[in-house]
Amino acid sequence: MSDVLISVVVPVWNAGRYLGEALESLRAQTHARFEAILVNDGSTDDSPDICRRFCRLDSRFVMVDRANGGVSAARNAGIEMAKGEWIAFMDADDIMLPRCLQTLLEAAQSSGAGIAVGGYSRSMPGTLPDRPARWEAVGSREAILIGLYQEKILNNPWGVLFSRRVFEGEGAVRFRSGRYEDLDLFYRAFMRVDTVCLVSDTVYYYRDTPGSFINTWSASRLDVLDVTDRMVEAFAGGDPALLRAAEDRRFSAHFNMLLEMWRHRVDNPAQRRRCIDVIKRSRRAELADPRVRLKNKAGALLSYIMLGL
Repeated sequence: MSDVLISVVVPVWNAGRYLGEALESLRAQTHARFEAILVNDGSTDDSPDICRRFCRLDSRFVMVDRANGGVSAARNAGIEMAKGEWIAFMDADDIMLPRCLQTLLEAAQSSGAGIAVGGYSRSMPGTLPDRPARWEAVGSREAILIGLYQEKILNNPWGVLFSRRVFEGEGAVRFRSGRYEDLDLFYRAFMRVDTVCLVSDTVYYYRDTPGSFINTWSASRLDVLDVTDRMVEAFAGGDPALLRAAEDRRFSAHFNMLLEMWRHRVDNPAQRRRCIDVIKRSRRAELADPRVRLKNKAGALLSYIMLGL
């Protein structure tokens, strides 16, 4: 494994239905210098058997068993084991297009970026064209602004190639426990590099299952309130533009959770009041900020009527 260039971390928890297809797409990558670290997070289905089968088939695959601790802990365990100069993450029910790793690596190396973010699709795309990747390199500050203003979704950990320096040394980044761990990580990771490469080609298929976390209600959906509050705290007293962008992302999260609690008839007065307070404090700035997306401006306008009622 001394020839490993990319370490791909795959957290696995009861993913037997799609896991074989996911790992086969990883095994079929045109870039061969990778290791696949399969972190079995206490699965109770046939996922461990599927992982072991791929480890027997391909020496690049290695499996580690651990008690169930959640996706953040599983990814962090994989990071600790990684040998590659670059680290990527894959969900156990998704698919990497065959040229995914090659495309991201070529873009990162050509641009000199410390992070390369690929395009993804929620419907199964075709194959990537056999040509150099189309990409745009931006400074990490601008990449954070783009992600916070949701001009392009940049907070997904999958379909992304990270230089290992993001995860080592002083200030090394790790996934925090709780939900929305991807949103919590992206801006901290971007702050660890000078340049981020935005790849326009679709390299990854994200399987949007009806019963997934984001498509159902649970109390942990409210974790996004803590995540976006921390985001604002991280930029407070620093760059005013980044602080304003973080406040916009917080507004979006609190407004969305207020609607979700109403839609699912959740009786939680404290969290409802928390969301309303943020909306009232932020809505004027939302309307004045030219970079805020129209959806958020509409929400700010609607809040004057909705919260009055």
